[in-house]
Amino acid sequence: MKKVLFIDYFSPPLAADWRGVALAKFLPEFGWQPVVISAAESVSYDKDYSLLKEIPEKTEVHRVGHRELSRVSRLALNGLRINYSYPDPYGSWCSPALREARRILNNAKADLIYSASPSFTTAFVAMKLKREFGIPWVADFLDGWAVNDFLTVNLEQSLIRPLRDLMKFRIRRGEGDILRSADKAVVISWHVKQRLCELHKVEGTTIEVVNDGYEESVFEGLSARALYPDKLTIVFLGSFYAPFKEPVIKFVKAANDVSQEAEVVFIGRGAAAMQAVTKAEATYILNLPRKKALAFALGSDFLFVVMPPNAKWIPTKIYDYLRLGKPILALVPADGDAAKIVREARGGFVLSHEMSFAR
Repeated sequence: MKKVLFIDYFSPPLAADWRGVALAKFLPEFGWQPVVISAAESVSYDKDYSLLKEIPEKTEVHRVGHRELSRVSRLALNGLRINYSYPDPYGSWCSPALREARRILNNAKADLIYSASPSFTTAFVAMKLKREFGIPWVADFLDGWAVNDFLTVNLEQSLIRPLRDLMKFRIRRGEGDILRSADKAVVISWHVKQRLCELHKVEGTTIEVVNDGYEESVFEGLSARALYPDKLTIVFLGSFYAPFKEPVIKFVKAANDVSQEAEVVFIGRGAAAMQAVTKAEATYILNLPRKKALAFALGSDFLFVVMPPNAKWIPTKIYDYLRLGKPILALVPADGDAAKIVREARGGFVLSHEMSFAR
């Protein structure tokens, strides 16, 4: 069996994107055995220990710690808008992850390097390893980096102008370096591929579109749990970028205006984000084990997904939503990839940002 050095900061029990762990889980069926390098359990990120069972017993996992700013320091730097960290807040993980990867590669052969981003620190680890060891490298880019408008807006809000301009320049240059160094880059939507090719003048054959999906085993034995049996309930699962907040608040207010018997429920990191920016009438439930969150979603009447007017790619949660089979209320660009999927799957309704319905 071939071996792939699998560099994924957010491997379980860190409660982040599930794409990496799903790929690592199924690769052995296709003749590839992953050796995973991830962040240590001690890092200050939300944990979901139920995700550990998704990692096959035979998978070799190397958990690497790194230096992190204290909470007080982060708050102070954020308040002053000078919390500059390139390529992202996990940059200090690069050196210890490199040391561990070199140790592994000096003792055993690997046929491929795979990096899961974000964090984009993982791609820089992989790029250095490719240069040193000459091993082919696949960079999974998800929604892109410089072409991800929401990360750009976050920079507008989090950094003063000189640092912001420097960060944008370095991100654009870094994204181009990654695309030119990797043997293949992978993104999750056609729109992201198009923008990367246009911005960096790379050949379309360099970038592959591999849509996300759902894993059937996650839904086995799942039973619906109703949070509000006597109300029309709309559930939003997971997280969203800060620029999403305006359309989300607008949606919550519209739902409350339509009926006092409607309840919008946020479950996960999006709940914390909403609590921080609004007092809109909704229910906020912080991180839950994935199956429990899905059970509440299955017990709802509608599932909510949102993308601002200029965001034309596909939020990962939409695949879980389609599998749950509940009607989706998709507040997304009508000409974007998410709207295309909802329409073609007859999975629900595409809403305009004026809150009218469009089939």
